[in-house]
Amino acid sequence: MMKSIFFLILFVLNLFTPVVADFESATKAAALGDYETAEKEWQVEAFKGNVDAMFNLGALLLSDSLGKQDIKSGIRWLQKAADNGHEEASYALGMVFYNGAGDITKRDYERSFKAFEVAAKNGNLASQFNMAIMQLNGQGTSQNFSLAAKSFEKLALQNHVLAQVNLAQLYLSGRGVEQNTSKAFQWTRKAAELEHTPSQFNVARMYFDGEGIDLNHKIARYWFNKAAGKGSVEAQFMLGFINYIGLGEAQNLVEAYKFFEKAAKGWSRNAQFYLGKMYMNAEGVEQNLIEAYKWFDLAASSGHEDAHLYRSAVAGTISFENIAIAKSNAQSWFDENHAIPHSHPNKKFHNH
Repeated sequence: MMKSIFFLILFVLNLFTPVVADFESATKAAALGDYETAEKEWQVEAFKGNVDAMFNLGALLLSDSLGKQDIKSGIRWLQKAADNGHEEASYALGMVFYNGAGDITKRDYERSFKAFEVAAKNGNLASQFNMAIMQLNGQGTSQNFSLAAKSFEKLALQNHVLAQVNLAQLYLSGRGVEQNTSKAFQWTRKAAELEHTPSQFNVARMYFDGEGIDLNHKIARYWFNKAAGKGSVEAQFMLGFINYIGLGEAQNLVEAYKFFEKAAKGWSRNAQFYLGKMYMNAEGVEQNLIEAYKWFDLAASSGHEDAHLYRSAVAGTISFENIAIAKSNAQSWFDENHAIPHSHPNKKFHNH
């Protein structure tokens, strides 16, 4: 479930129809990267009461496009625009207050919620979603799962993907709504059909486990493939596992190796462990105990408990020289791939 709202100030260049020539020239200047000219001309128009210029000027001052931020002035102009009914300005203020802005403006959930509320009443979907998240977490307002669920459902019916994701999670947990795994599946499926990768994986998992829907490994494969194609490491591992044990279709160790290798590069410790098993037992590959030790070593470094045992078993069958080679290979792989985003489930110091 989404637990935070990311900071975003949209610097709008062409969203509004220019009211006067100076506003239009300022917009063109900004589009060409001439932010100093844009600032001057938007400021003139802002003082004349042009609400769009107020918003753009505020967003510009909050950015670092001019070489430095002027947070106080940026917020002041956004507030003026918001006070004059500018929907995006209210949303932007909500984001500023939610996250805080340096040492000038501290995080203030109450002001954030109120700003989102103003934009939400004008139909701003992002603000409506953020309010639901804050109701869910009790930020700036009383925690209220029921209200959050109702808000998510309204947005979900408008194909708001993250609202569908959050609503599905509420149905799974039974918070704010009566627990209903079938409805959780339905909303997860809708998000998956809108190309939300984590939901594609979750739909596959639900088909795989028969959670909220009849168990169907063939359809599970389809959704795992969809998610894996978009880089889901979990889906890549599951496809490796399904092919490894031959679930739903004939065992295919070549395909299993292919998917385990992809997932291993995404730092799936389970995939690393299974690669070790395949090399140890000559499953789909020629037996190579040095490679087996390498993969068990990598999986163990990420906290895979069984990998420790298997690594010890392999160590008892190869020479100290080969163990040193395997450790060196593991370290080389580690160094080559450590820049790929990942996390270590165990927080203890480790090396190879």
